[in-house]
Amino acid sequence: MMRRNTNDFRYGVIALASMALLGVGLILLFPGSPEQDTDYHFLEASSAWSNPWLFVDVWGRPLYTTVFALPALLGFSAARFFAVGIGVTIAWQTWRLARDLRMERAWLVIPLLLAQPVFFELFPDLLTEPLFALVFVVALRWHLRGWTRRGMLAASLLPLARPEGVFLCLLWGVWVLAKKTEPAVSLEAPVSRRLIRAVPSTLILAAGVALWWIAATCITRDPLFILHNWPATWHQGVYGRGTLLSYGQRASEFTGILFPALLLGLWCKMRVWAWIPVASSFLLLFFLHTLFRAYGLFGEAGYPRYMVSVAPAIALLTLVGWNAIASRVEKWSRLVCSLVGAMVLIVSLLSNFLYLDSFRSARDPIAVREMSDWLYAHPQPYKRLLWSNARMCIVSGLTLTQSPSLGSSNRETTLAVLRDAPSGTLVFWDDHFGPDWFGLTAAEIEKSGYKRIRTRRYLLPGVVVRDVGGDREIELSLLLKP
Repeated sequence: MMRRNTNDFRYGVIALASMALLGVGLILLFPGSPEQDTDYHFLEASSAWSNPWLFVDVWGRPLYTTVFALPALLGFSAARFFAVGIGVTIAWQTWRLARDLRMERAWLVIPLLLAQPVFFELFPDLLTEPLFALVFVVALRWHLRGWTRRGMLAASLLPLARPEGVFLCLLWGVWVLAKKTEPAVSLEAPVSRRLIRAVPSTLILAAGVALWWIAATCITRDPLFILHNWPATWHQGVYGRGTLLSYGQRASEFTGILFPALLLGLWCKMRVWAWIPVASSFLLLFFLHTLFRAYGLFGEAGYPRYMVSVAPAIALLTLVGWNAIASRVEKWSRLVCSLVGAMVLIVSLLSNFLYLDSFRSARDPIAVREMSDWLYAHPQPYKRLLWSNARMCIVSGLTLTQSPSLGSSNRETTLAVLRDAPSGTLVFWDDHFGPDWFGLTAAEIEKSGYKRIRTRRYLLPGVVVRDVGGDREIELSLLLKP
């Protein structure tokens, strides 16, 4: 047993170090993100110092903005390196949880996290799900170790990281009440009396939201700020609707090729008392997003990345299935078993590289950077910058205070802003988000009184494999108001 623990520790340290190096490599290889949300979250974090209300903004997520506010001051790349640190910490805590649960090959949860395509995509990125996952796994560890109040206090921060945290806190309260009323825990009173005594303790789970409300009230002087700040786009059907199968059909994006191992692990542990929090947290988020997508609730877009929020639970359950399969093939030689296991992980990681490289819109920052470099080499004095792609604001070294987002997706409203803009306004526009989000092309902006300075069309192949996902075609334009 001692040797097994020593090997697990050595392999775990090597896996964590390799993950950190991988994260650095992904930052250097992939300068962009598949979604604009990454850039907007960075801009909110970097702008919060001059606009304190952003620290309590509903869309920006208070916990995320607060945690990333300092790294964001150092720049976009620095913030991504910080995000890699969060990802490695998630892996470390998941590994420790696996050891707490006395799992065989506990260190494998680290590569099994990376085997999840969307976790592989997000851990060097600046979206909110990895921070949620970190708080979740820490709180879950404390809960399973018997530190119930400490676990609830940590879990109370989940709604400040993502909206799903509210539902997970409700489930957490059920775990606590079930634990308090378990016959093996206490026999001195009837279940109903123990339940009544236990309910007040679960109010700790509301501590995070209470802190958010107090902070929002102090910063904005509006006791109803959270309600007033609720995003208008979070209404029913804003992204359309799917079916009850829509989310399940994309399950491979948050489980990878090890989906059978996850199902096996779930089947083995969903009825084991100590594993109920792990299994039920995964099932809760899966069914929530399935229902939200099917009925168009809460502005549900159906993105598989939402499941990164419980990636530690997915990795643990997958490891259960992995170990169950391994126990069936013990008759094979140790070398063969090791080679097969290594091959599965290598194929999984390689497929995840292709998955990440297939997002064509993630290549846009390459073109944005080139256009920005041209502008730096051919300076055009301007007083104000308007943009269609948030990365344009970032590469210009500006914050949302200095260069606010156009905000409205209404074409006429955007045109009015452009017409009323002062002389010396520079517009940095593209032919994807410009027409799709704001309903305007560079040609229409030119007709509204702007002088075109430069237009260039880019053909961007895959970063790692040139042909993966097809080329990205994008046209960027710079226009100046005389």
